[in-house]
Amino acid sequence: MCNHQLPVDSPLATLMLAEDRLLGLTPESSTDEVAYQFTEFLELLWNVIEVAPDPAPYTPAWNMINLYAKVDLLVFQQGNDAALIRMQEKVREAIELLP
Repeated sequence: MCNHQLPVDSPLATLMLAEDRLLGLTPESSTDEVAYQFTEFLELLWNVIEVAPDPAPYTPAWNMINLYAKVDLLVFQQGNDAALIRMQEKVREAIELLP
């Protein structure tokens, strides 16, 4: 992912802020807060894809979040604290996969 200056209100800048919030969560965070931040990130990623001229290059990032990170969220909600760290790693990887 390129690190050009982004307009503050761009969908990608908003996604990056959501990433920061999600990565700032700890195993002590409530499952509701983690689920809320994850859902917000997922929705913002979708917003980025919707405004992209060609959404195809975003497929790997979308799959990383919607398929794999979502499983880690569910496992975290069942009490496995290590799953939060795995989910956060997938969020980082998804950001790196963005064109």
